[in-house]
Amino acid sequence: MVLLLHKLALPLKFPSNHRSSGDPSASLRNFRSRISGFITQTWSKPEPGPEKYFLSQTGFDRCFELIQTTNRAFAKLVVEIDHPVSRWSGKLTESYLSHTLISLDILNAVSSSVSHLNQAKISISHAVSLIQKSSPPPSSAAAIRLNKIAGENPSCKKFKSEGLSSSSSSSSIRLQERPGFENEESVVLQALVLCKKIVLMALGSVLSGLCGDGKMYVEIKKLAGGFDDSLIKDLDFRFRQEIQGNTIVMEEVKEINNAIEEFSMEELKIRLNKLENLIESVEKQANHLFSEILAARNKLLDNLRL
Repeated sequence: MVLLLHKLALPLKFPSNHRSSGDPSASLRNFRSRISGFITQTWSKPEPGPEKYFLSQTGFDRCFELIQTTNRAFAKLVVEIDHPVSRWSGKLTESYLSHTLISLDILNAVSSSVSHLNQAKISISHAVSLIQKSSPPPSSAAAIRLNKIAGENPSCKKFKSEGLSSSSSSSSIRLQERPGFENEESVVLQALVLCKKIVLMALGSVLSGLCGDGKMYVEIKKLAGGFDDSLIKDLDFRFRQEIQGNTIVMEEVKEINNAIEEFSMEELKIRLNKLENLIESVEKQANHLFSEILAARNKLLDNLRL
């Protein structure tokens, strides 16, 4: 049997030995239960100090973990109901390609935002080095280089003006309908719709935090058709509570700006190391997820061209 494009690359890892559950509706409930269990376990843990569910490295890590959990649950669902890509309708295939293309667009924006944040970190680190090397009191030339990290990331403006892609690149490929699997098809499509909402909510949270702009999250939320599913409604509410106005500041950036205000070089070095950890973590996870999604899309497109 052909599994979902021979495991449909890394984001959709399927066990090699499987049997159809015989009840697509039960598999859909199990799919939702797996995601619900992860959300409950991960976001219900008490946090020390002020609650920061999203706007920090811990929050970003949780968002990427939620995406991976959702992808694995989707893969398991497809295997359980025995509905490989070879049986997918044109509508389902097009929906998957569109969803993954939008995800790639957002991940590109995340990478650009991380790069800009890294440049700001390097600039501050250089200023700190000059200040520490100068004779006390520090020279005005060195001190003037020590600028706070701007609230809104300018690298995101281009992304906002260009907007997000809402159609897949497969329009040149003829997609044939495959009747006879209406029940399985409906279940997979329902699961895919939820996957899209979860992935866009998670990536929207990360991108909005990196951009320092709450309007970015609102735009992505509209693109997803809202985050009104019961599984993620509470997470959406928590994120919106964390946003104060349209300009938002990550915890790590706030700590650096506070240290700059206090002109505490030792504290600033500690906070810069913390920001560097965030940058490395987001960059690694975003690149990994981008590679997985791109590999899955390419395998699916290659299959369609056969």
